[in-house]
Amino acid sequence: MGILADIYISQDNEAAGYDTTPGQFAERAQYKGFTPLELSMLWSIMRNAQWDVALMGKFTCLLEKDDGERQIHSLPAEMVTDLSRLTADQIADLSSQWAVTEELGWPPEAAREVIEGLVRLTRRAAESGRKVYLWNCV
Repeated sequence: MGILADIYISQDNEAAGYDTTPGQFAERAQYKGFTPLELSMLWSIMRNAQWDVALMGKFTCLLEKDDGERQIHSLPAEMVTDLSRLTADQIADLSSQWAVTEELGWPPEAAREVIEGLVRLTRRAAESGRKVYLWNCV
């Protein structure tokens, strides 16, 4: 069984509702296989910095159920801003770098799909004054 990884945008006061009523969140993308750990690695690559465990603390946990099998984290505002500014060339470059990390191990095309989804949602969140969240379920 894999890890479900949905990215969505919401207001803070409604974000935890995704766990029970995801269909009410129209602006979302559904993926598999990543958690805040892998997203923090992507962020490190974006910043051209070595990964640091302290980045994990920037992904605030809003919800944790079933002994951690279901969680919702908010993406750090700085990461959302960084993602929203990526160009097509940067996305292509990041995709190949992120895909080969030991924790991810995906084909670059799969990593690119996720990054493109993140960019689309972060731009929409910025336009609408909302935030970006990650829902995981094991």
